[in-house]
Amino acid sequence: MDLDFSSFDPSMALDAILFCDEREIVTRTPSLPPYLALEAMAQTCGMHLRHRHGFQIQAYLVSVADLLYAPDLGTEPLTIRASMIAETKAGASYAVTVNDDPTCRILIGHDARPASLDTLFQSRFTCLIKNSSNA
Repeated sequence: MDLDFSSFDPSMALDAILFCDEREIVTRTPSLPPYLALEAMAQTCGMHLRHRHGFQIQAYLVSVADLLYAPDLGTEPLTIRASMIAETKAGASYAVTVNDDPTCRILIGHDARPASLDTLFQSRFTCLIKNSSNA
């Protein structure tokens, strides 16, 4: 079955946040094409870093390392686990596993938001946490 993702909204790459603490986050996705599976991995890390900083930072993808091409990645829903390896004043490094298999390392950078809370991502985080209770 071919799915048309031409109008897919990347903000819909995550279905739920299943777990989150100071060092780790676990998320679930819907079925996705491989390029959006990578987007979901990056969003998982960014969501964790934003939460860790009270949603007072803007997070962005800096790099991805050790990612192997998997043509069927995302054809089934994924469980993504991002474990923080290290953090500096400028960002954080994550070891990412997908469905319990080592997948890649992701580096997320961040900048302080000018005296404001990032309510968009805070609301999205809250919504995704609530979705996990429906799983």
